[in-house]
Amino acid sequence: MDLYARSNPIPGARAKVPLLHLVKPAEEIGDDKKNHEVILCESLIVAEYVAEYYSGSGGNLFPPRPEDRAIMRLFTELCGSSFSYFPLLRAKGDTKQFESALSTFKDGLVGVNAFLESQSFPGGPFLLGSQFSLAECSVAPFVQRCSVVLPAFTVDGGSNGDDENKSTPGKIDLIELCDSMGLDRLKEWINAVILRPSVIATGVPNDQMIKNTAQFLDRFNSMSKV
Repeated sequence: MDLYARSNPIPGARAKVPLLHLVKPAEEIGDDKKNHEVILCESLIVAEYVAEYYSGSGGNLFPPRPEDRAIMRLFTELCGSSFSYFPLLRAKGDTKQFESALSTFKDGLVGVNAFLESQSFPGGPFLLGSQFSLAECSVAPFVQRCSVVLPAFTVDGGSNGDDENKSTPGKIDLIELCDSMGLDRLKEWINAVILRPSVIATGVPNDQMIKNTAQFLDRFNSMSKV
């Protein structure tokens, strides 16, 4: 919490992760007196720093042209929240709330598909064609979780008692949604992202992801009853 307060000096800011604490030796920066210290917060800022720091050392997540970097950042800004699936999980058991959450979720997928279709980078399935960029890095964890968590926590439809507003939602599968909605460009992009070796290697194992989600939902339900 002390480190976060140093990275975000705005009064009353709530401490959160990730937090990147950097200490560069004095001799590395040409200062004989003291080490240089930087503390960074906010996911995208941390990710951009790491990607920029290691650019050119075997793999560059930044495209060389500034206009392409702008497109990459715009994609993250406009589409980064489109894979938010917790409203669907929280609405489980309430038909009207679930249908509203599903409609919002679908609208987000349509938006991502439209953005991807608007670009004309050749040679590959990613936003920038063959280049796997920071755009994919920033969104990949949410796509990965969507692909695993949604099918695990939604089931085939059925009624729950006499209340017409209470029922079990239908099973939601990200790829099947793309198929049913004709979102071919998005489906291509999703498959390329979740099958990327680096995404697989750095992701949480499926069983652990499901366990973590169940624990989170239990805490959320407990808090909502207080």
